[in-house]
Amino acid sequence: MYFIISFNYRNSDVTLRSKLSQLKLEDFEDFKEVMYLQTCNRIEVIFDKKRDINELYDKVFHKVVSPKEFLKAEIYEGMDAVEHIFKVAASLDSMVVGETQITGQLKEAFIESYEKHFISQDLTRLIHFSFKCAKKIRNQTQISSEPVSVASIAVRQAKEELGDLSGYSAVVVGVGDTARIVCKNLIKEGVNIILVNRTIENAFALKEELGDEVNIDVHSMDSLPKLINNYRLLFSATSAPFCVIKNENIKPKNFKRLWFDLAIPSDIEIPSCNDIKVIKVDDLKEISEKNLEKRQKEVQVAEEVIKKCVKEFEKYLQSVSIEPVIKFLQDKAHECSKRALKNAVKKHYIPAEMEDEVEKILHNAFKRFLHHPNMTLRKMSDSAEVDIFVSVIRRLFGENELKMDMNKCEYHMEKGIFK
Repeated sequence: MYFIISFNYRNSDVTLRSKLSQLKLEDFEDFKEVMYLQTCNRIEVIFDKKRDINELYDKVFHKVVSPKEFLKAEIYEGMDAVEHIFKVAASLDSMVVGETQITGQLKEAFIESYEKHFISQDLTRLIHFSFKCAKKIRNQTQISSEPVSVASIAVRQAKEELGDLSGYSAVVVGVGDTARIVCKNLIKEGVNIILVNRTIENAFALKEELGDEVNIDVHSMDSLPKLINNYRLLFSATSAPFCVIKNENIKPKNFKRLWFDLAIPSDIEIPSCNDIKVIKVDDLKEISEKNLEKRQKEVQVAEEVIKKCVKEFEKYLQSVSIEPVIKFLQDKAHECSKRALKNAVKKHYIPAEMEDEVEKILHNAFKRFLHHPNMTLRKMSDSAEVDIFVSVIRRLFGENELKMDMNKCEYHMEKGIFK
């Protein structure tokens, strides 16, 4: 039950994560159910059950990494895997503890797997509960009271390096979530933004989203070779599979430049010029560690919440298992018929000597009556909707000890997954 391969900022550097980012969900088509989560700080492959490591390497990972590099992965199994994904969803496993981007990234990974038919009942349950757990932690702790991310830390680092940023102009390459957060933080510091993107319509859309009152110039990627040599400050966060800022386009200047490469794989080729300082994602670790120290008390509270959520999930899995429900229905029918039969014999509606024969008739009748519901439940055992049916059956027959959240995840309801 549940199996996760995790390459993250602790065990893998940017170079290794860049290699791994070449993989895609379709590479794991032989291993359904599976989810593939990729962020600037982690590559997680989440399975519904234990998989053979050697087979995974031979069929998938050998395409991008060596056996030695593959061994750097963290492996989680069973309830340890459940606890790990709960921590990921709640941002306790993030480089920047408390950042809120990861929940959205996990949701996007789930949606991709679901829409491409890589996911079914088991991972649906796991991810649904991970969102519930993350929501509890946000409600019960102050861990996300000051929303931070790698992007916001990058802007903070620029301020430490250059002082007051007001009046500066910064080139921002890309319009994804990371670039969006960079822009918002730069605007707060009074920085003019030169926004560059391959699809210029998307750049204008982001400009409109950020508001008319801010100073943003939009350019296509064709302008990038010129722009990188005109400004001191640059943030690049594209999803391109190759470097968008090449060394051949970088010219020496008589002023110092500070560039932030926030992409995986890297956006910036290592410059040969001495006037450029490039800060990559992993270089921001020290700042994130200081952030973690400040939030340590909140982290301890959050970890206790996660332990409770793991136990709750374990009970939940037991409660929605199909076979126990079928046995429960059969036992309930047997119990009711036996009670009614005893009462009938006691009141002399049925002769005592016929009790065994009548019991067989009742047993066969209930067996026949429950045959179709039992077959239907077994057929539905791999579908997400079965949880709701099991919950309803338990409630109808008075088993209310563990109540299921009938709404599932509101995000998924909006997407139409459970409609």
